[in-house]
Amino acid sequence: MKEFEHIGKKMPYAESEDYLDEMIANATEKAIGSQVNQQRPNYLRIASFAAIAVAASLLLVVGWTWLKPQPETFVTEQMESPVDEFLDGLTDEEVQLLAYYEIEDIPEY
Repeated sequence: MKEFEHIGKKMPYAESEDYLDEMIANATEKAIGSQVNQQRPNYLRIASFAAIAVAASLLLVVGWTWLKPQPETFVTEQMESPVDEFLDGLTDEEVQLLAYYEIEDIPEY
């Protein structure tokens, strides 16, 4: 085995100056490009997400009410009964007397 002192003190990998300059230039361009893409503030992103959520919920509610089956409504004619006709034909005095009318005994057969 080699002794530590005999190994030498140079780096195992060597980079050229051109390679380092190109790597620094690429990193700089990437950093500048990412700043241009992130110019939109956070509050605009949040507002757009909120607007999308409101539009989606509104669409859901409108779709639900539109597609929900509607209950059938029936229109019936109301016919007057003979009792209604009788009560409509009474005068005010006769109506007041109805409250005091009493059948004394119901005959049994």
